[in-house]
Amino acid sequence: MTKFDVQGFRTTAKKTASKKVYRGRFTCPDVQWTGSGPDLMATFTVTAEELADAAESGLIWTDQDVQRGIVPGAEPSPSREISLTDGYPDRKKYVFNIDNADDMAEKLLFGEKLFLNSLIWNLRPGQFEAFADEAESAVYIYSGRVYLPDSHHRHQAILKAVRLWRESPKEYPRFQADKQFKVELYFLSKEDEGNYFFDKNNRSAPTAKSKGYDLTTTDDLSILAKLVVEKSKNLSGNVNRVTDRLTASNSQAITLSTLREMMKTFSSDQNVDTSQLEGLAIVAASFYDRLASVRRELGVLHLTERRRVRDELVVDSAVMMHGYASLMRLYNEDLAKRGPSAANKEWDRRLSLLSATHSYRFGKWRGDIFNKSNPLWQEVGVVKPSKTPGKLTVVNTGGARGECGRVLRQLLTIDSQPQDLRFLTGR
Repeated sequence: MTKFDVQGFRTTAKKTASKKVYRGRFTCPDVQWTGSGPDLMATFTVTAEELADAAESGLIWTDQDVQRGIVPGAEPSPSREISLTDGYPDRKKYVFNIDNADDMAEKLLFGEKLFLNSLIWNLRPGQFEAFADEAESAVYIYSGRVYLPDSHHRHQAILKAVRLWRESPKEYPRFQADKQFKVELYFLSKEDEGNYFFDKNNRSAPTAKSKGYDLTTTDDLSILAKLVVEKSKNLSGNVNRVTDRLTASNSQAITLSTLREMMKTFSSDQNVDTSQLEGLAIVAASFYDRLASVRRELGVLHLTERRRVRDELVVDSAVMMHGYASLMRLYNEDLAKRGPSAANKEWDRRLSLLSATHSYRFGKWRGDIFNKSNPLWQEVGVVKPSKTPGKLTVVNTGGARGECGRVLRQLLTIDSQPQDLRFLTGR
């Protein structure tokens, strides 16, 4: 099967009135062909303006049957096929992440680095007319619709950026109208468009967040988290920066993705001013090291010891790390209010209440506050019975994270002390 066997490709080009080659509605330039049979595809490069012009001409469409879809229950039933030129789909009718598209459009407008995957086009066999000019290495599209099996958000972002720039070019002097984008052109049936979307969005194995955060130089919270690792003697070498899980063969205390989420709580913002990064990192590292001096489980442990701690305690669990983050934020506030000397003295006293040498009582139970067997953790939803009889599983949901913070604040008498959890001296 060659390109001329795909239903829709002409064997000869159309002609203009002057008998020259008619290039149709859109020309795919400098085309490179790959594969054969059902795997046949073409790649080429377009500029932002060329893409916007193709959209404005009504060439590019999405079919929501094989995209993210129509919002369930939307009435009256919205159109299944929508043109890219209509702009962002109505979120009341269609599933579309406006924030995602806006973020890409903003980066384009202000000339920031933006690494985008290829744009995906599809011409459905039997529903288009085109000519592949081998001499010119070009494809001339005469009629039909180009569908987007994927990359809808990327297309909308580029179109919006071009439109805003054309309306007010002086406001966006760093926008590059000739910025280039790679396009992959397929020849799939509607059914195979759906299969393509599934493979790209459901079968993919994306890079672990921890690895992505480790590599980025533009995400403020990731930068802050990495600075904290550098400044903490207990986190250095003790953070998994490659994957988002701590397996039985991994002795590290935390993943970089969890530490980044802690920084979101600590800084109370997604964006941190560059001038504040160093200071915040010093504070966060100081707090973690003070905490680790009380709970040695948060420091570097031998693998055998780490396994024992994970089996018996919640002290180094990812969900509890979010509880520590809420304390870290309050510690930072106290430094500003009281000054380092007074704040550190008070927080050393508070954190000592979490020591394993103290015994807590919850009903008839007594022991280390962080022991999984403490009924408190089941009551607040931090642990639950495992499928394995006699075992408990740690829960890492948003609600459980919030409960960890609430309980820790009460234990340290920052919040009002609960009636059913009382500090005991001695064992």
